Amino acid sequence: MGSAKTSSSAIYVTVTFPYLVLTIFLIRSLTLPGATDGLIYLFTPDWETLKNPDVWLDASTQIFFSLSLAFGGLIAFSSYNVQKNDCERDALIVGLVNSFTSIYASIPIFAILGFKANENFNKCRNWNILRLTNSFNIGDENITLENYDDWFNYFNNTDPSEVESLNLKTCNLQTFLDESASGTGLAFIVFTEAVIHMPGSQVWAVLFFIMLFSLGLSSMFGNLEGVLTPLLDLSIIPAWIPKEVFTGLICLTSFTVALIFTLGSGNYWLGIFNNYVGSMPLLIIAFFEIISVVYIYGINRFNDDIEWMTGRRPNIFWQATWRFISPLMLLVVFVAYVVVEAEKRPTYNAWNPDYVNFPLADVQHYPEWVYAICVLLSVLPIVSIPLVAFYRFMGFLKKYIMNRNNPNPYQN
Repeated sequence: MGSAKTSSSAIYVTVTFPYLVLTIFLIRSLTLPGATDGLIYLFTPDWETLKNPDVWLDASTQIFFSLSLAFGGLIAFSSYNVQKNDCERDALIVGLVNSFTSIYASIPIFAILGFKANENFNKCRNWNILRLTNSFNIGDENITLENYDDWFNYFNNTDPSEVESLNLKTCNLQTFLDESASGTGLAFIVFTEAVIHMPGSQVWAVLFFIMLFSLGLSSMFGNLEGVLTPLLDLSIIPAWIPKEVFTGLICLTSFTVALIFTLGSGNYWLGIFNNYVGSMPLLIIAFFEIISVVYIYGINRFNDDIEWMTGRRPNIFWQATWRFISPLMLLVVFVAYVVVEAEKRPTYNAWNPDYVNFPLADVQHYPEWVYAICVLLSVLPIVSIPLVAFYRFMGFLKKYIMNRNNPNPYQN
């Protein structure tokens, strides 16, 4: 219980501080030129992408990370609640707050990405303007960003061969928006580069990276509790080892393993871990969690437990979700992902200065030995499921045989 209180005290700081920084960034980002373009890009749907199974896997992975599903952290934290806690209310609050936070965080990010794309778009057009003014002997002030299209159309109609010989760049704002990176590239490259061009860039950069540190720290509290709590509850940790020492050992082990991400090839390893540890295994773990609760423990017993805690039985929405919708969706996404992955060889984006289209990423296939690592990373998080199931089954079988041989347990 002490570790939970310590974690909760620290989380008050690590959770509220990012909201403060996001609010500051929100106000500042909405005043930047091009912010509207970024917001339009954010809220404009691309329905064609829904046909891609990878998109659904990425979406499920994102919500699993965002809500810490199948990590064990939520279960560990909830184990410290009072017995008659309104878990339905907590689930609704967590889901709504998470959705609100996702949208709230997306607005300043895409507003700043719109600002960055707008700057690149203007740089592209200024380069073309310089080429046009030098070639056609036009005054420097005559062609501006506002009338560039009119001048370009005029020159293209009067002397198309000369315009073609200039090799002007294709300046498309949508292209610059599409080139916005994701993941670590978004946080450490694109977003940082955009912050540099903002007035008072040093202050914004410090706030941004402190916010990232706070978010990572608060996430680690849940991840560590998901490891520590079951080990403590099952009395796996020897009593003579202080809890603080064991926590430090877990952190040290995690830190040592994470050193691989600081190497020159660290970004490639990060991609492998993200694709094969933080996606498919989570789907499998969540699927078997639902199956074990609904169909093994029993949905009626589960409903009775919730009614005892909250004073009311779960409504038809929860019943349909637990029984059919959630397991079916997880199964469909998993099967689609396996089919798509089986049809192609795994690839990664390589940084290759000799690539023809550099600085664009050079898509290459993983070496053969990496495939074994990918399989190992996918299997390790879920290997405990069949092992524990086999162990429990053998225990049940042993007990069943003993009861058959000795039907009267009170008989000597």
